[in-house]
Amino acid sequence: MEAQLIFRSFAADRCSPTPVRNDAIRAWLQAPATADLSPTELVTGVAERLEAAGLPLLRVGVWLSTQHPEVWGSQIIWTRGTGAQTILRPHDAMASPAFQGTPGQAVYQGSGPMRCRLDVPRSELRFPVLAEVADLGAIDYMIVPIPGGPSLVHWIAFATDRAGGFHDDELAGLVGLGMALTFPFRLVAARDASASLLRVYLGPNAAERVLAGEFHRGSGETIEAAIWFCDLRGFTSLGDRVTPRELVAVLDRYFEAVAGAIEDRGGEILKFIGDATLAIFPIGDGGPVDPCRRALAAAEDALAAVAALGADLSMGVSLHVGPVFYGNIGGRRRLDFTVIGAAVNEVCRVESLCKVVGVPLLMTARFARDVGRSDLVPAGRHALKGVTAELEIFRLPAPRH
Repeated sequence: MEAQLIFRSFAADRCSPTPVRNDAIRAWLQAPATADLSPTELVTGVAERLEAAGLPLLRVGVWLSTQHPEVWGSQIIWTRGTGAQTILRPHDAMASPAFQGTPGQAVYQGSGPMRCRLDVPRSELRFPVLAEVADLGAIDYMIVPIPGGPSLVHWIAFATDRAGGFHDDELAGLVGLGMALTFPFRLVAARDASASLLRVYLGPNAAERVLAGEFHRGSGETIEAAIWFCDLRGFTSLGDRVTPRELVAVLDRYFEAVAGAIEDRGGEILKFIGDATLAIFPIGDGGPVDPCRRALAAAEDALAAVAALGADLSMGVSLHVGPVFYGNIGGRRRLDFTVIGAAVNEVCRVESLCKVVGVPLLMTARFARDVGRSDLVPAGRHALKGVTAELEIFRLPAPRH
């Protein structure tokens, strides 16, 4: 069916519908600028143009499936007078009341377009969840699947509060609109999924740089940063006691504890190296004190979180400050967005001293100076493998009992 949308406009008395042919939405969907819209902007644009074409909409809901390790999809809800909001649904939402027994589940399972009258007793609603839409004042509801490609299903749903609900030609037009939205929705879903996956694998800052075009090998910049490095203790012996699948489950909990601590304090994880983690807290115009304090707080948070996991796990953390090259490094067909420099080598070597000194957290003299704390305790000068000069190391004061 062509995406020729036919709506009804009403005279002043709203009693004499006159069919009106409308190509404006199709032309807008095909415009180059529309391809750059976010999912929320696209849904808002569709809803506003449908209303401008004479279709009184109270609510438009959209489901965009995605390919993401944590997020199953995005639910975008536009309401007249309120605008659009986006709700990210995790994968376990498939088993929740937010999905089970809903029109979305029926479409997901291949039902095709469905119309549901809402001006009926609540007990007669085909889907009980639609009572929430009816309570807003909606009279009629129409949901239309949008092909999303292999293993992906998108849909768009419309609700009107006009007396009498949707007319037959409007329903046909909404089905045609679903077909017209196939390419735009696939495009925004694919772009959103790509950006989300880049953020998961590269971190938010590096992902934004790559999306902005900074993906050439050797491109990047030298920045000052507080640098974090941590390594898990007892991992080898644990691997001898549990199955590989159990080991992966333990590592996931460990990395979740470490990553959560870093991200909650505004740090950026650059990579997981086996059971080690490299992260940075970039230093901006405000100077090093705040980034260093956040890095130190994150280290204390992570140590406490890992200790709470049990499983005989512990870790060592080292903190340093220095210049690093932040950018793309690697071969022609395999790049890594990371940091390199002498400061990175040094922070990794300092972590290995945690066993020697007998504490889980060490920092260099540069970090100790920049963090601005007077209670840090000298832990000696140490020669580090691959580092020419000895480094003075500091630790936290012993806890008071």
